Amino acid sequence: MIGYQGEPGGAGTVGLLAGCIQDEWFRPVNRAAVTLLEMAGHEVVVPKGQTCCGALAAHDGHWEAAHRYEERNLAALAGHDMVVATAAGCSAHLADYGWPSGVTPLDVTVAVARAIDEGRLPRVETANGTIAIQDPCHLRHAQRVMAEPRAILAAAGYEVVETDPAGLCCGAAGMYTVRQPEASARLGNQKADQVRSTGVPRVASANPGCEMQLRSHLGAGFEIRHPIEWYLDAVTAEGRA
Repeated sequence: MIGYQGEPGGAGTVGLLAGCIQDEWFRPVNRAAVTLLEMAGHEVVVPKGQTCCGALAAHDGHWEAAHRYEERNLAALAGHDMVVATAAGCSAHLADYGWPSGVTPLDVTVAVARAIDEGRLPRVETANGTIAIQDPCHLRHAQRVMAEPRAILAAAGYEVVETDPAGLCCGAAGMYTVRQPEASARLGNQKADQVRSTGVPRVASANPGCEMQLRSHLGAGFEIRHPIEWYLDAVTAEGRA
């Protein structure tokens, strides 16, 4: 694909972590990531030797398994200029890997927002109305990434509506829905009420666990998607992809 600005690969290579849940249940997010990163001038590679990032194993105390996943992913992904994950939980865990010098792991929202800011991806001119945003804990608290998803949505022509200034957990939290279902449900209902109170049916969330929790507790009438999916649709609709 020809980049929006510059030749394909001119912005360096990206090793994309496909993820477990992400690639099985939310593959359109990975496809959107590949499309946008290629538009921005990157050469994108999805190495076959990669595996689970190890976050869930680490959260559950299975450190030996998590370390094995890390070693396998380091071998598969370390030969690229950037390593990008499309799930906030994965990108947060990748940040703790022992990467060699010169390799930068990033959440996809950071990579895409950076490309927009540098003019390698476009800003749409169409006003697309309002969109509510939910911050995954692994993005907002673990990585201190808040501005980038909002910048992506603004570049897509959306007016971003905040749902939770405190950034409370939605209740997904890895295995929390299985281990603590009652507490998870309380948090999920609380988060759903916050979204409903905005009166906005379109919702952006950058983590599959959060998206599943929102879908479960919001029910019909809401569309929940990753910020880069909303952005790519807006860019495509305006004929700039």
